[in-house]
Amino acid sequence: MGLVPIANSEKLIEDTAPLHKMLGDEIGRPVESFIATNYIGIVEALCTGTIDFALIPPFAYILANKKNGTEALLTSINKHDEPGYYSVLLVRTDSGIEKVEDLKGKKVAFVDPSSTSGYIFPAVILMDHGINIDQDITYQFAGGHDKALQLLINGDVDAIGTYESAITKFTKEFPEVTEKVKVLQKSDLIPGITLVVSSKVDDATKQKIKDAFLKVTATKEGQELTLQLFGIKGFEEANIDNYKLIEDKLNKMGIDIEKIK
Repeated sequence: MGLVPIANSEKLIEDTAPLHKMLGDEIGRPVESFIATNYIGIVEALCTGTIDFALIPPFAYILANKKNGTEALLTSINKHDEPGYYSVLLVRTDSGIEKVEDLKGKKVAFVDPSSTSGYIFPAVILMDHGINIDQDITYQFAGGHDKALQLLINGDVDAIGTYESAITKFTKEFPEVTEKVKVLQKSDLIPGITLVVSSKVDDATKQKIKDAFLKVTATKEGQELTLQLFGIKGFEEANIDNYKLIEDKLNKMGIDIEKIK
């Protein structure tokens, strides 16, 4: 099972072990973690068949689908029963920053060039508020949502782009986060985290994987795990038409999917 580096790899492997056990019991085969060093790494692993399935953001799915026909099976439902999740721009509560326009001339940390909530959507928020990300701000890629949050808490950057539930996800690592950090702007609803399978997986196994996720997240224990790990309450059938929103955002940013490697 492939995962993008939303947090420290060792901790992510440890935290997801109970979920893998539950999924493996349903699939009938052991499930192990594959944590890519970056988002493109997970796309390549899907395309080569290094991994069989993955939970990835919608932009990563679009890349994998265009490269090698990776298939979307299910999309996530958040804790509010919405079919997706949100990106947010976060700032420190003591920063004096009250509106997006205040970020002009500031330092911003994004997560990864292929992160939907950690780059694409927050970058478009900035653009929608008249900020040219190449001219009006100084930005960097932190390499993980937890790393971006650390930069903000430390005062190394003025704002970060991440997913909405990152604040509650990382309270154990950063107990001060709820006091030191606030939401500056929230995005439109993003199509959910997507359960995808490699094109090299046979149809029977695809169905087992799909059924396993639906069954596990229908249980109290499974739902608590996915909420804690990913902010996911459950899954529903993936609607490919919903992913056009992502492509519209990419077009607005002038990003050519075919040129991403």
